[in-house]
Amino acid sequence: MREIFIKYNPYRLETSITIDGAAPKQNSRLNFGDRRLQEWIEELPDILFEECSSRDFKIKFHGTILDYEDVEAMAREAKKKGLNIELEHIPAKEVSDKEAAIDDIFDKIQAGPFDELKQPDVVKAFNMAKSSDFEVNVVATMSAGKSTLINALLRQKLMPAKQEACTATITEIKDNDADHFMAKVYDSSGNLIQTHPELTFEIMDSLNSNPEVSKIHVEGNIPFVTAEDVSLVLVDTPGPNNSRDPEHKAATYRMLSESSKTVVLYILNATQLAVNDDYNLLSHVADSMKVGGKQSRDRFIFVVNKLDEFKKGEDSIDAAITKVRDYLRDNGIENANIYPASALTALNIRTILAESDDDDDDEVGEAKVKVRKFIRNPEMYFETLAPLTPSVRGEIETRLANARSNHDTYEEALIHCGIVPIEMAIRMYVQKYAKTAKIKNIVDTFSKRLESAKSFETTKQEITENQDKQKEILANIEIIKKKLASGEDAKRFKSRIEQINYDSEIRKRADNVIVFAQKKITKQLTSSDVKMSKREAEEMCRQFARFADNLQAEIKVKLEELIGNYIYKSAADLLEEYRKKLSELAQDVNVGNISIDPFELMAGDISGLSNVEVLLSDAETTEKNWEVVGNHREYKEIFGFRRWVNKKFGTNFNVDYDIVDDYDWVEHTYIDGEKLAQRFFAPIQEQLYENSNNAVAYAKEQTKRIKNEFSKKFDELDNVLECKLKELEDCANDQKDVERRIRESQSKLKWLEEIQSKTKSILDI
Repeated sequence: MREIFIKYNPYRLETSITIDGAAPKQNSRLNFGDRRLQEWIEELPDILFEECSSRDFKIKFHGTILDYEDVEAMAREAKKKGLNIELEHIPAKEVSDKEAAIDDIFDKIQAGPFDELKQPDVVKAFNMAKSSDFEVNVVATMSAGKSTLINALLRQKLMPAKQEACTATITEIKDNDADHFMAKVYDSSGNLIQTHPELTFEIMDSLNSNPEVSKIHVEGNIPFVTAEDVSLVLVDTPGPNNSRDPEHKAATYRMLSESSKTVVLYILNATQLAVNDDYNLLSHVADSMKVGGKQSRDRFIFVVNKLDEFKKGEDSIDAAITKVRDYLRDNGIENANIYPASALTALNIRTILAESDDDDDDEVGEAKVKVRKFIRNPEMYFETLAPLTPSVRGEIETRLANARSNHDTYEEALIHCGIVPIEMAIRMYVQKYAKTAKIKNIVDTFSKRLESAKSFETTKQEITENQDKQKEILANIEIIKKKLASGEDAKRFKSRIEQINYDSEIRKRADNVIVFAQKKITKQLTSSDVKMSKREAEEMCRQFARFADNLQAEIKVKLEELIGNYIYKSAADLLEEYRKKLSELAQDVNVGNISIDPFELMAGDISGLSNVEVLLSDAETTEKNWEVVGNHREYKEIFGFRRWVNKKFGTNFNVDYDIVDDYDWVEHTYIDGEKLAQRFFAPIQEQLYENSNNAVAYAKEQTKRIKNEFSKKFDELDNVLECKLKELEDCANDQKDVERRIRESQSKLKWLEEIQSKTKSILDI
């Protein structure tokens, strides 16, 4: 039996593996680098078998409990392949152990002796990293029960829920643990048009029916999480064909894309699968789930709603789940996380039954019947059918046992109806992925600033201690200052900046997007019947219109992602060039053991430039007219980052009935479906390459903007460096109280080292 030791740190994204005490060879596939465990854990059995020529392994895993549960799942799957894996868990420090330590360190830094660590930009960076929102997007086709599920999660009736499609706005619900909900209402141009300090169901219903309303931002209590734990945002999106705002479709495709890390609750109607509206969205889900391993699958939670509507003896819930799994597999989605549920039962337990016990009330009576149905029928214990991890299953079993011992039938039915496992699945994802990443970001925010402060203070101390080298020190500082002010150096730096571009790359990738769109259109063209009646032709045009609207949103998101990647690359190159410039300033500077390195002095200051999104949000937005696929609609676009925010919206795609009506029905009984399709899509196809050209031009324009913004920031950083150099000069020239200044410097450095040590230890396991 081969002994495998795995140490995985989810905060640093570090993996250490030994086989029988020895490290893997340099070219081994077990060298996973900085990949997240969930990206490679399912590959591990095959790699071990290949490299160790054995089927028997003992794995010691040092890591968090949530990561260990993924290792356990891997071992269970490996057993099916004939591998025997014994497991041992060495516990690591959990997320909860680290959050209090972070707050303590921040308080110490703010009370500490370094003013540069108390600057507004440092406080802002910390607060942004700590309070970053985490989105859970709720998606469904018509009548799947989306609004009912959200209401069940909120434990009150807030979102309008009707049999017909009713969500025509995007509603964001942010958790702040308040005892009531408030709302801000925006139109399609992003203007605030209404505020509601006390939000009610009636107000939400009227807002949803108001054609002027595009987005509603709500804040209040989401009970299954705490605001201190994570800034959770539930996003209720319109169905794929129920949006009066074209940007809403784009928002849906945006959060489904593989670059998104948000959780998606995809709700399916157990009684009405294989709805046409699902197909296009599910293909995007499938593409996203193929990238990023287990994490990508974990972020998609498929809720199969209305399973309680099946009749005992006539329908099988197990068969229904199998049908859903097959349906998703047919759409390219393997190993889906399927959670059976009855959202209405959960909502009724948390509202009607929590507020009244009046058996004469019809609603109360019906709700109680459903509660009894869930308690009496083991087939309807939905929590047993959910893909729960051992720790979550243990927690649910404890809650269930407590409910039964207390004769709390409502709590028992609540667990059985599936809402509790869904809430726990969301919390687990946040704990496993979002919070570990957040902790790393916060620590990085501290660490770079602390290192910079240490470098500067160390240099000051060395200068103070080496008064005999005063002339040499001052001469070298002068060299750096002259280089910094040198017109020749500035010209060389500017030239390197101007050379940064990806014109050919973005052209090629934009063309690939258009080829993708062309293939989709071709598929539609080839699916058309040769002969059809006027009624059939009109219905086909309606289907084509829906297709074109979705294609418009899809292409928009693909192109904006392309532009975003292009801009990020440019920004990264710009930062690298500035780092080179700083490093070059230190050349030819030598004062014995004294280090005057501008790069080290400025490392903390330039760290803030790595957040391109924040940089651009602080700058003035650039407007651009951009024509997009679908009915020749033109939008005034504003580049925010990662997305265009529409300033003026059109309506959904209008069916061109003239195509049908202009046909000579007197001479011909039937219309040629293939020719009709070609005529319908001809103007759309004409726009595709124009859109591509516009996107490329837009990317170039934004890159110029980025270069301008970075240029301003680089000038600001040069000024900061000049100030630091001036302080070092003053330190070299100051002959007074040398001993006192040395003691002060030593004290400050000791404080820094203690803080640095505590900060680094946060990421240890």
